[in-house]
Amino acid sequence: MEKMFYPDSVAVVGASPHANNHGKNIVKNLKRWGFEGRIYPINPRGEDVEGLKGYSSILEIEDGIDLAVVIVPAKAVPSVMDDCAKKNIQWMVISSGGFSEYGGEGDELTREIKEKAQSYGIRFVGPNGLGIINSENGLCLPFLNLSKKKTGSISIISQSGGLGISLMIFLDNANRSFNKFISVGNKVNMDELDFLEYLGRDPNTKVICMFIESVVRGEGFREVASQINKPIIVYKANTTELGAKAAKSHTASLVNNDAVIEGVFRQTGVIRVNTIRRLVDMARAFELPPMRGNRVALISQAGGYTVLLADEACRKGFEFPPLSDELVTSFREYVRADVIRLGNPLDLGDVLSGDAVIQAIDQVLAQEYIDGAVAVFIRRAEAKRDGAYTDLSREIYGEIGEIMKKYNKPVAVALLTQSFYLKDVRSRMSYPIYDSPEDAVEALAVLRDYYLRHS
Repeated sequence: MEKMFYPDSVAVVGASPHANNHGKNIVKNLKRWGFEGRIYPINPRGEDVEGLKGYSSILEIEDGIDLAVVIVPAKAVPSVMDDCAKKNIQWMVISSGGFSEYGGEGDELTREIKEKAQSYGIRFVGPNGLGIINSENGLCLPFLNLSKKKTGSISIISQSGGLGISLMIFLDNANRSFNKFISVGNKVNMDELDFLEYLGRDPNTKVICMFIESVVRGEGFREVASQINKPIIVYKANTTELGAKAAKSHTASLVNNDAVIEGVFRQTGVIRVNTIRRLVDMARAFELPPMRGNRVALISQAGGYTVLLADEACRKGFEFPPLSDELVTSFREYVRADVIRLGNPLDLGDVLSGDAVIQAIDQVLAQEYIDGAVAVFIRRAEAKRDGAYTDLSREIYGEIGEIMKKYNKPVAVALLTQSFYLKDVRSRMSYPIYDSPEDAVEALAVLRDYYLRHS
């Protein structure tokens, strides 16, 4: 599959100079993203597109072609496949819609392109999808106009193209990007398992995120996932009767037994999430150091949140051992009125010094009996702080990152603040900042489960 993601030449079949042409958008994306390979626009009149020489057929091109991207009416796709076979093109991205998701004639067209692919030895992704993106080499094949992104380490497999794009947006909001993106569409020839296996071997993919509506090859999925030594995070939709009807008309997906799929996920260590946003949130948890045990420290500047954290930690099966008498004694010098009970959970509500909070976190992580921590902070960004509260205005999140590096232990930070300030902090930190205590605790649980399984 290297030639699919790292081609030297791409033919865009259906690219014309017309203003609203989808193929033209693909050519523009390739140029915008800096793809350095050869690009061949194909349209019936052989018109030039975006300054590139056009051709009326793939067969007119003298050079070899590694990958053909097809965005033509569904009825024309089989003949394009014939031309690809004559040109010895083995890899295709078929973005066209109008196949099994519509039934009737679409079912017949699906059967035809499936048989042709088998006969010609062609492998393709789609139809009815957005294709693929490789942020490393600028291979950007969706027909939507997309701005160039930097290269990240999270790769995305999505049965829904639009939902996959939303995952990119969530990463954008955190000032992060992806490595590779695959919109599998109807999965007529290549399915999520093919790409999961490829990404499992891909050295530049560190975490795999998946949105799937169906699992076509359950036993194969179990075998492949169990052999991948990378976090695999999945949102599995199509679990209700109404969802099944919607999936059938969307990507021609079949209903799966969700209990069986859940069992496969548990067997293989696949991390299942129940909201789309958590796909990205939990993927980003792996930017934190490893959680090598089950013992956690809970830290907050509000007593109510220490109670909430304790409840969440219990639900996730964490242990939170009591802090040593020596450590508790050292914390007493930070508090003002000595009316707060110091322990684990650790309430720092009476500690009004940023330096003291940092020292407390540092000392907690230094303890051998603590494997990681959850820290919750509350900040009104526009509030003016003076007097005893002046030092609380100092930003400490960068220092927390340094403490994590120092001890190679994770701190899942939740920052409860205005959205503009949260976005600003997230954009500057090299680790995730969560916007709820529950998400922070879940992130630590995901890390714990993964690293204990792979220890």
